[in-house]
Amino acid sequence: MSMHRGRLSLVCFLSTVVVSFLIVPSASAIPAFARKYETSCQTCHTGFPKLNPFGEAFRLNGYRMPKETEEQIKIKPVSLGAEAYKKMWPRAIYPSDLPGQVPLALNVKMASVYASSLDDTGHAIVHNDFQFPQEANLFAGGTLGEHMSFLGEVTWSENPDGSSSTEIERMHLQAGSFIGPEHLFNIKIGKFAADLDDGFHEMWLSTDNGVDNLFSFNPIGLHGGTGLSDSGAISLPVNVKGIELYGVGAHRFFYTVGVVNGLGPSASGNVDGNASKDVYARADYKFGGMGLDGDTTGVTLPPENWRERSFRVGVLGYHGNGRGVDFPITDDTGATVNVQDRTFNRAGLFASWYYDDLNVFGVAMSGRDRLDTFAADGSLSNAQSLRYSSWFVQSDYVILPPLQASLRYESVTPPGAADVKSLRALNVGLSYFFYANVKTMVEYRRDLRESKNYQLSTILRFAF
Repeated sequence: MSMHRGRLSLVCFLSTVVVSFLIVPSASAIPAFARKYETSCQTCHTGFPKLNPFGEAFRLNGYRMPKETEEQIKIKPVSLGAEAYKKMWPRAIYPSDLPGQVPLALNVKMASVYASSLDDTGHAIVHNDFQFPQEANLFAGGTLGEHMSFLGEVTWSENPDGSSSTEIERMHLQAGSFIGPEHLFNIKIGKFAADLDDGFHEMWLSTDNGVDNLFSFNPIGLHGGTGLSDSGAISLPVNVKGIELYGVGAHRFFYTVGVVNGLGPSASGNVDGNASKDVYARADYKFGGMGLDGDTTGVTLPPENWRERSFRVGVLGYHGNGRGVDFPITDDTGATVNVQDRTFNRAGLFASWYYDDLNVFGVAMSGRDRLDTFAADGSLSNAQSLRYSSWFVQSDYVILPPLQASLRYESVTPPGAADVKSLRALNVGLSYFFYANVKTMVEYRRDLRESKNYQLSTILRFAF
């Protein structure tokens, strides 16, 4: 890079920061892949971290280009073993390779947050906080030989009280197309974002805020849950530890099944709260546009790779067992009781519609929980089966390639007493990309039941 270019980049970066601050009164782009193929982030992203149809195919193909050729790989891998060992296997170890570059990338998020909320007495509490940085994500991603790949993410974040925490959010090994037709059988093992949430997990959303009504609603309470929770919620898992099988058949059919840890940790300190495992499954079909494996046979696509005309629809389900995992609750008399979510089931419908620059998608989900309440002496005092429902719809629009807008409506109808109102929220976002890997966002989230509960954030994200 020339000195002139370096000075220009510094000026642009500082200008971005200043603009971000003046507007106000988690993260998954992998630049390691851009280096490997010497291509732009926009090849796979409408605007990071949201994947375009090609990027979705790249992900499902185990972080390989659809119909990848050796010429597409600009940084050649390091060979581990001679090619002849393939024919000698199992009398020799099957050869593999390592990424030719250090497969690391960093995603940094800085935020200026202006938030209002009500305390227990009904008074409004206002925060105006510079969170510089709010979060930093260290990614590792690449391929190992012909059939294996890996992805890891370590996140450092600042807590509301000023302390910080570091967490391994994801770390999985993946083997793809090792038997049967290409793309049909792939296995992931480790900690990962479940493909049950493909298309609406926070890892792939254009908005900074995730879909709280699906992932943060806590159904546990004396009469069922009535609110959102930062931890301990049993809606859908954000990340899972386990084994997942997924695949793409006939270019347009997608499926996934998983066996994963359930609630935890338990009082005894185990990672999993009990001996049972949770299971999930999903099946989708895509009409029109690029195939889910990147196939374009018989399809004419526009040169703008975020555009297509397609409709994807699917069903998803999750079954969990929370027996033996206690959640302390204060009952109507002020005494502390323990509630266990003995079994819980989720069933949902996913749909995504692309029409050129517009993408509208959403999920409607129903949840059923068997809640057992235990008194202080350990005796079962109450058992009830409760239902709740939640749904959201989000619209993403590319105004111009650097300028993109999002609008989302969320709703949860809790179980329990008839006078409990639905939880409703509106999320509005506007993103501007100064570069393919540098963007600013202005995002507003509001509780539609209470006008004093809202958050306005101005965010700067850059990845390298």
